[in-house]
Amino acid sequence: MLIGRSEELEYLKGYYEKAGSHLLIFYGQRYIGKTAILREFTRGKPYCYHMAKSCSGEEQLAELGKLRERTGNSSGDKEVIIVEEFHRMVRNGGEVTEALFGLSGGAAGENGVLVILTSPCIGWVENRMVSAAGKAARNISDVFKVRELDFRYMAECFPAYSARQRMEVYGALGGMAGWWQLFSGRCSVKENVCRTVLEGGGMLHRMADALLSEELREPAVYNTILAALASGKEKLNELYLSTGYSRAKLSVYLGNLAEMNWVEKVYSLDTGKKGGKPGAKDGAKKGIYRICNHYVRYYYTYIYGGDDRLFRMSPERYYNTYILPDRDRYMEEPFREICRQHMELCAGRGELPVKARRIGSWTGKTGNIDIVVQGEDGKNLLALCRISRRGISYEEYKGLLETAKKAGFGADYVWLYGELFDERIVRDAEHNGNLTLIDIRDM
Repeated sequence: MLIGRSEELEYLKGYYEKAGSHLLIFYGQRYIGKTAILREFTRGKPYCYHMAKSCSGEEQLAELGKLRERTGNSSGDKEVIIVEEFHRMVRNGGEVTEALFGLSGGAAGENGVLVILTSPCIGWVENRMVSAAGKAARNISDVFKVRELDFRYMAECFPAYSARQRMEVYGALGGMAGWWQLFSGRCSVKENVCRTVLEGGGMLHRMADALLSEELREPAVYNTILAALASGKEKLNELYLSTGYSRAKLSVYLGNLAEMNWVEKVYSLDTGKKGGKPGAKDGAKKGIYRICNHYVRYYYTYIYGGDDRLFRMSPERYYNTYILPDRDRYMEEPFREICRQHMELCAGRGELPVKARRIGSWTGKTGNIDIVVQGEDGKNLLALCRISRRGISYEEYKGLLETAKKAGFGADYVWLYGELFDERIVRDAEHNGNLTLIDIRDM
């Protein structure tokens, strides 16, 4: 069952029904679900499929010739031609590239063809594909990036799980639909993690290593950087002191990891404080780096560097010893993302108290604001997100207001995401229409 991909299917349908032939670039991280989308899309349609190989240009030309021979159908319907991992062909350049990008031309039949080329190489597609393709790139009709699924779709994949259980799965796997299928909704989260991630033969036990070695050179350097990020080193200078690599070298490697959608640089939103310089962020940290792929963060937090313990301990004991006691701390970052997705969904439905102009966060030297929604009318909606079973204390709530005041944000509206709330917060919410409490068990 394909979950949460109506936008992608509608996009492909639009080009299929459009007159003439078209060539689309359909790209996104490996295991994000591109192939599953295409399987669903081609259901009931005439199509040809080819997986590009890493081989000589002569062999690739021969494979494209065989693909052309398979095209053409008697139904009169538009045909779909799919070439996965197409970057393996374009990198050879020359005649192979011309032949590949020329699949949408020639004797395409009365209704034309729809050619879909897929690739997991995000940085290459976004930054180097056009120059690699040369003049042949003129045949590209459009480019579509397949993104991770939001947390809300997990309810369809794991209907028997509680919201908190689904959050834990999301914290380990992120929105990678291909990996969701590896977990069974009939087993506990612990059983799934032990079988799939901690077991030596588990499908995800060494997946990060495999992807890193396939996409990038010098995996040892990237392993060192990612391990430092997972340990909480967020600033460039902290990474420099931790890894010993120069700042210039770190910037290059962090850029490569960002192209893979593994790492992101996060900036605090401008406060818009009067009297400050344009773009000034009073008390805000400069841009910090974070691992944005949840599986990668999970791997470098719990698996990478833990081989000796995993060798001596059963997966179940390892989980109980190292993962379970650390779960609430680890889940803080994924939970903030889940809450932000919830606010963006509410914004799309018109359910926020402000009409959102920008949504972000604020990271200060003395305090943080998990989510900031800046409204078009100048008013702000601030959010505090706490997944801990201890809930949100009155001091944390007041701390949010104090941080906002120091940063220069007006706390016009406040949303608190948690499981338990201090009685004083509950009483404040009853008398203050600008304070909203959201129980994470209902998300």
